[in-house]
Amino acid sequence: MINPSRISIAIIVLLIFNACATYNPQYKNKNFETQVPDKELAHSFYFIGDAGNSPSGGSTDALVAFKNALKEAPENSTAIFLGDNIYEKGLPKKTDENYDLSKHRLNAQLETTNDFNGQAYFIPGNHDWYSGVKGLKRQEEYVEKALGKNTFLPENGCPIEKVSIARDIDLIIVDSAWYISNWDQHPTINDDCDIKTRAAFLDEFGSLIKKAR
Repeated sequence: MINPSRISIAIIVLLIFNACATYNPQYKNKNFETQVPDKELAHSFYFIGDAGNSPSGGSTDALVAFKNALKEAPENSTAIFLGDNIYEKGLPKKTDENYDLSKHRLNAQLETTNDFNGQAYFIPGNHDWYSGVKGLKRQEEYVEKALGKNTFLPENGCPIEKVSIARDIDLIIVDSAWYISNWDQHPTINDDCDIKTRAAFLDEFGSLIKKAR
């Protein structure tokens, strides 16, 4: 039963494997009257995904727009990078011929937070998983060196993480690539995780949802 005096909001970020899409708004030439509720804004969220394909030496229009939005964002804001942070195969070893370009594509996203007063988080996508668990950990280390500890989630290639954003707002981050991956291709996938089976993940997911009510 939900306590009417305290409503917690659980925001679930599901990374759907290979399910990126672009949608064009159909209201360009229409006028709409905007009605804003007469309530104080509790928190703002800014989302961007599939942003890891910046050209060498440059950025993308989407990242420029995102940076401008974050610059104007209030302090009680959260920015979330939803995955596919580095095309084509995540962050390789430093000796790899694609390392410099891969690093640039990640830096282009990190730089959008330079004038952001809120908190930013990165989540891995399927392209980030193409470098394996070791590649995920390399990317995690790189992001956390720039943004601070616990800014690349879930950690260690694990499936789920909860972050308390505010008193009544919980962020539940789920990496669905962990769930649907062929674990035979990633034999060390669960070595550093408390949750080591899909059944245990479903139990934990359900438990976090109930606790966040």
